Amino acid sequence: MSDALSAAIFAAAGQSAQPDCVEWSKAGPIIAQNSLLPANVIYQMVQKKTGGKVVNQSLCTVGGSFVYKLVVLGPTGEVSNLTVEALTGQL
Repeated sequence: MSDALSAAIFAAAGQSAQPDCVEWSKAGPIIAQNSLLPANVIYQMVQKKTGGKVVNQSLCTVGGSFVYKLVVLGPTGEVSNLTVEALTGQL
């Protein structure tokens, strides 16, 4: 396993335990009830902008708003943590 992939997995494992984040299996109804952008739309947008691949995601609340917290593995192996507004898609 590459060091970058190991780092991405490690970063992803830490992200799911954050306070104010929901288990991914419970995110669907929250996304629908709050008219949030679907995760696949966010993934495509982020992957297009970064050239990387989303390797983990969390749906969280920050300051009363929903955000997607993403771990992205870049095209050259770098790992990035991105926060995207779930309602607007703004990075």
